[in-house]
Amino acid sequence: MNKMPYNYKAYGLPLISEIELPALVLDNDAENSVNPISVRIGKVPETLTSAPLETKPFTTFNENELKYQIDKIGKYYIANGTEIIIEPLSENWDEVLLYFYSNCLAAALFQRNIIPFHVSGVFTEPKKVILFAAPSRTGKSTTSLMLQQKGYKPFTDDTAILKVKNKKCYAQASYPMIRLWQNTIEKQSKFGEHEKQQIYAEINKFGFAFHEEFNAEEVEVSGIVFLEEAGSDIKIEKLTPAKCMQNLGNNIYRIQWLAGMNKQNLQFMQLTQFANILPAWTATRPKGIDSFDSFSEAIISQIIKCDE
Repeated sequence: MNKMPYNYKAYGLPLISEIELPALVLDNDAENSVNPISVRIGKVPETLTSAPLETKPFTTFNENELKYQIDKIGKYYIANGTEIIIEPLSENWDEVLLYFYSNCLAAALFQRNIIPFHVSGVFTEPKKVILFAAPSRTGKSTTSLMLQQKGYKPFTDDTAILKVKNKKCYAQASYPMIRLWQNTIEKQSKFGEHEKQQIYAEINKFGFAFHEEFNAEEVEVSGIVFLEEAGSDIKIEKLTPAKCMQNLGNNIYRIQWLAGMNKQNLQFMQLTQFANILPAWTATRPKGIDSFDSFSEAIISQIIKCDE
């Protein structure tokens, strides 16, 4: 591995890494930034420096440290929101880094008192986005992709962070990679088969980079749509702040770490703040039916166009 530093940005945070992180965007100012995240290859500590508050499968953590291991892939250690150590157990670096992009960055965010959310999103205006929140395999990426094919530029896929400034809600994207199941790839025209990157061995889900379209700056959020599968019809319903708060809480990324990292008060304060500002809807599509084209049209006509 080349030991020269590489400078990147993710979720608006600077990273200085001794290894290449191709999914991230370059940041020439990272070395001059205050409190960057350091990423290096090394031996992961056997134990945490402080007693763990919680232990889960593959993971041990407290408020300021998290350590986990994926058999035959890698060991990872994240501390104080500023240090990430990767101990590879495989020569497949795409697979090793997959867990860095997801778990390591999420842990560093929690340690910095930043809560990541499980959302995708597209731009509805040059400096405004709409977000889609849902559990895995409910259609966040596919709904976003259908809107992209109708002319809406991508904002983020899978995760973003939120913040409030001047009584408005803003979002910052993670990094420019969209993940799609093979059956979705076969039904779309934005990305070619030659562009796909294997994410998990033996799983038909692939990554597509969109660095040229990526906006790393924070942008205003015009609203959030919680996606559901149920019934036989497409339905869109406006939500109250209380319901928005509940749904936001259900879509925190790596929510299983909240208690062990002692972030319950942070969770309540941030969810209350976001829910009282964010316009929110549920958008329901029929379960088991390929309705994404008409579903995206309904979102455009009943949410996006109504907001203009």
